[in-house]
Amino acid sequence: MTYYTTSYDTYKARLTAEYLSPDLKELAALICQEVPSRKDERVDAIVQTMFHDLQGIFAKLSLNGQHAVSETVHTWDGTYQSRMFINKYKSTPWTETSKGYGRKIELLDLFLIRGGLPSDLLEKLRKFVPKPPKDTIRYTENEDVLYEELTVRETSRAALANLATLLTLTEKKEIRVSAKTSKATAATVKKISNSLYEQDWYADQNIEPMQPFSWPLLLQGGGLAKMNGSFLKLSPAGRKALKNDLPGGLQTVWRKWEKTKIIDEFSRVTAIKGQRSNRGRAMTTPVKRRPAINKLLKDLQPGKWISIDEFARLIQSKAEYSFAMTNYDWKLYIVDQHYGNLDYCDTWLLVNLRYILVYLFEYCATLGLIDVAYQSPYEARQEDYRDCWGADELDYLCHCDGLKYIRINTLGAFVMGHDDEYSAENSDDDDLLSFEATELIIQDPANIPPGQEMFFEKIAERTEVDRWRLSVSSLITAIRGGDKLSEIKKMLTSSSTKEFSQEMQKLFMEVEHRSTAFIDAGKTTLIECSSEARKQALTNKKFKDLCLPVGEKYLIGAPGKEQKFLKALEAAGFILGSK
Repeated sequence: MTYYTTSYDTYKARLTAEYLSPDLKELAALICQEVPSRKDERVDAIVQTMFHDLQGIFAKLSLNGQHAVSETVHTWDGTYQSRMFINKYKSTPWTETSKGYGRKIELLDLFLIRGGLPSDLLEKLRKFVPKPPKDTIRYTENEDVLYEELTVRETSRAALANLATLLTLTEKKEIRVSAKTSKATAATVKKISNSLYEQDWYADQNIEPMQPFSWPLLLQGGGLAKMNGSFLKLSPAGRKALKNDLPGGLQTVWRKWEKTKIIDEFSRVTAIKGQRSNRGRAMTTPVKRRPAINKLLKDLQPGKWISIDEFARLIQSKAEYSFAMTNYDWKLYIVDQHYGNLDYCDTWLLVNLRYILVYLFEYCATLGLIDVAYQSPYEARQEDYRDCWGADELDYLCHCDGLKYIRINTLGAFVMGHDDEYSAENSDDDDLLSFEATELIIQDPANIPPGQEMFFEKIAERTEVDRWRLSVSSLITAIRGGDKLSEIKKMLTSSSTKEFSQEMQKLFMEVEHRSTAFIDAGKTTLIECSSEARKQALTNKKFKDLCLPVGEKYLIGAPGKEQKFLKALEAAGFILGSK
């Protein structure tokens, strides 16, 4: 919130316009030895005294008063920002004492006149007012997060597995979406829900699906898939991610999602109506909101928990993190357009915070960038909206209300640019599989990622619940389908710290030989010729290195030399005819 101010060039003009004579009397009494009786004389007396001892009067302000002037001078370019100040310093710079329904006049009102500094006073203050202290991010200890008995989910491994699953389902044309909204159909959402590596954030069927809903949108908005009729089709970036670069695929989604217009995440807060009013202009575009949140996410230290309340405080404390949600607050309402209008409320907690919750929980956590600690959304943040008309019947304002803490994980650190490469932590206890002869032994069949299981289906034959057998034919089939042997070996290596068995190494050598013994060198032209001409071409010094014999009456141009052969024919007086 900022004060509404009119621009005045001088301190004298602002005092005259913004304060009544009784207010000027109280202000003059704070710094002048004598208080004149006329308004214009009081203004002159205040201006003369202030500019004569500006530094001394500034020193008499309370510490918070000095911070308020300092922030207004150096950070906000002359306009006091109430919300930012309160969220940074946890208090107002004015005293709490009041007279009647108005606030009592005090020394700070000589500087911040209705929340603003005139240009001449601003320039004088810049010369000696110190810069404000830097804000600090208040992280939460792991023990404190665990003490609250919340559900804690580490998301990176599940996100990579789920991305593989979604890309595979897309490749099989099993992701059906609406041509109008780009959202997955109800049947597809159910299919995705049943295919997730771990279940959705909530098992409660009364809470809207989150990961199954957001994944098809993330694939489209993130450039890994596009609509092809009623189904999604992989883009080149999607095929690349599926073949050998799942972390890079998530990084692509993250970068492209910032500018996508496929959905306004706030539309998921269905309890707040009127979002599409005024021909869709009631809300600002999310393209202008996401960069501010992403800036704060990038500034967080990976591996440390931060509460949503602290995250919200930081968003409100700096202009670079702040964003506007609405063009017209008065278009939004709860239950009833007249009585439940949000124009009567401080909409930040109702609108801005809910957008942050959905963005973090339904999208960033689904992508595996942040670990989350959360509880049930029921009555989790009821204090934010319980005073709003018609909201007393709501169990929650948003299905993401239960999110309490987030933490940038190793995958998020890579995607956001903290680390140049992503390497999942791996230990003997975390091995997905081991190797025995030519078989893959799954360590925990009940918890195998669905995407990994689909990968095994492409390269091996299942023999038991926990065993898959590799063979020449299974690997050749996978290579024929577009996989590369080097990438298959890389995927297997990343799933285990164990060495390949001798039998498996021999198998890979055999498949390497069989898949490289004959190479497609490209297309060439088959030339039919008379026996005399064929003999002449094969014995002529100019021709013999440019062509090769095929059968009894044919020639082909040597690989890479076909055009030279045709030009040599022309030079010798021949042309290539046709039947």
